[in-house]
Amino acid sequence: MRVVFGGVTFFSYAETYLDAARRLASLETREFREGDWNMFVMPLLFLFRHYVELGLKACICMKKEIKILKVLSQPGASREEVQTARETMDEQLKCTHDVANLLRDMEKDFPEREWHFSKEVRDYFNQLSGYDKRSDVFRYPFDTKGDWILPEEPIMTMREIKKMIEDSSRELNAIAVQLMEDILLLRW
Repeated sequence: MRVVFGGVTFFSYAETYLDAARRLASLETREFREGDWNMFVMPLLFLFRHYVELGLKACICMKKEIKILKVLSQPGASREEVQTARETMDEQLKCTHDVANLLRDMEKDFPEREWHFSKEVRDYFNQLSGYDKRSDVFRYPFDTKGDWILPEEPIMTMREIKKMIEDSSRELNAIAVQLMEDILLLRW
């Protein structure tokens, strides 16, 4: 059985991870002592990275939904357009965990300039991907062989992490909200 999630549902999951990351970030106000950085920040980065991954996937899904709805809402849609819409519906979501690849896919699928992220946010996403390409580094402190995989030194200060969370979520949420509004307009 194949389960189909709409982009709006996907984004609801993403927002839950963002909320959890923000709550965790709000608990930490001190600078880290040597050795305790990973214990606090890695779960925080896992939550935030998962928000970004699901958020990008949600936007890609919503963009496909908009394409389909535009065709299906046209009274005079050609057979070719309807067939293309059907093929788009049958496309499976790219289930990669690589944030950099999802970012490239999103920018390819969104040729309109207003859907693109600022350079700073793209850099944040690429930095997250560089540290955790497969979505496992922030999850566990060790790999499947038991080798320690977390960096010894902090990769960012808490101030930088909080700024990344706020700047990135502001841009990603703005894109997602606009897509949701577009979907609602097409459905009614």
